[in-house]
Amino acid sequence: MKIDIFNHLFPKKFFDRYINAGSGGKDIGKRVANIQTIVDVDSRFRILDEFGDYVQVLTLPLPPLEILAGPEKSPQLAREGNDGLAELVQKYDRFLGFAASLPMNNPDAALKEMERALDQLGASGVQIYSNAAGKPLDAPEFLPLFQEAVRRDIPIWMHPARGADFPDYQTETKSLYEIW
Repeated sequence: MKIDIFNHLFPKKFFDRYINAGSGGKDIGKRVANIQTIVDVDSRFRILDEFGDYVQVLTLPLPPLEILAGPEKSPQLAREGNDGLAELVQKYDRFLGFAASLPMNNPDAALKEMERALDQLGASGVQIYSNAAGKPLDAPEFLPLFQEAVRRDIPIWMHPARGADFPDYQTETKSLYEIW
């Protein structure tokens, strides 16, 4: 059996509400919205069928939740996204598990969502990005989250990310191709 632990998939309801409706429709959010297999499970399974005994652990794609919404609304996005991933894992045996997404621009809510996703939804771990809306992950407010992850001995998927406003080259004012 092949287990692919780094796959991105939008639950359809989440995609329609937050990405397709325009919230994530710029930069990387605009580009991922055009990848059929990032939201269409049947299209994804047609590709998976080519690889035989192959399963996936799911994560939400870019953009990070903290880019889609401010600290007041990002916890709701996390709940809806994680609920959707959990439903997909329960429904399809080709999905072995999922890593919960966290609203890192709201550290208290991120800790609560991590606990909920692990305890109630059966998440395999959590996915965070290499910065939280531009803030480094070694900022003191994130320490309780990492301490809890260590206490639980769970994996953390660390997804590299930086915004399009961070240029690839010195001659640019914005990343034109998101080379990162």
